[in-house]
Amino acid sequence: MPKPTLDESFAQNPPSRGPDQRHRWLTAGERRFILWGLKERWPAVRIATQLGVNEATVRKFRQNYSQDPSLILELGLYEMVGKLVDDEFKCLVCEDRVSTRQETERHLLRHFLEQEDVDFHKPPAKARRKRGTSAGK
Repeated sequence: MPKPTLDESFAQNPPSRGPDQRHRWLTAGERRFILWGLKERWPAVRIATQLGVNEATVRKFRQNYSQDPSLILELGLYEMVGKLVDDEFKCLVCEDRVSTRQETERHLLRHFLEQEDVDFHKPPAKARRKRGTSAGK
């Protein structure tokens, strides 16, 4: 069964903590919700209010993933959907399909980071040289 996209997960049923849960660590689902809220251009205060956390928690998470984008990649926001000749992955943010894991990760990060930050943390793959050719020919 395919994983739900962020829209399918949160557009109709956003998570919310009860008053007794406000001070516990963010779960992976709550982190995905924060990313969805940012994708939807919600301000941090609206995300925090819906989730039931302090606004500073949302801002701190955003700051943390800006400094260490691997936090985004650990949230399972893409899935493998095919493997005829090469792997094919589906982005669970926008549903685009991408052909390699590295390009999928770069694609995913571009949803939440500026291009130069993506290039810094995930440099583009170098073009492969075809077999049987040499640079001097």
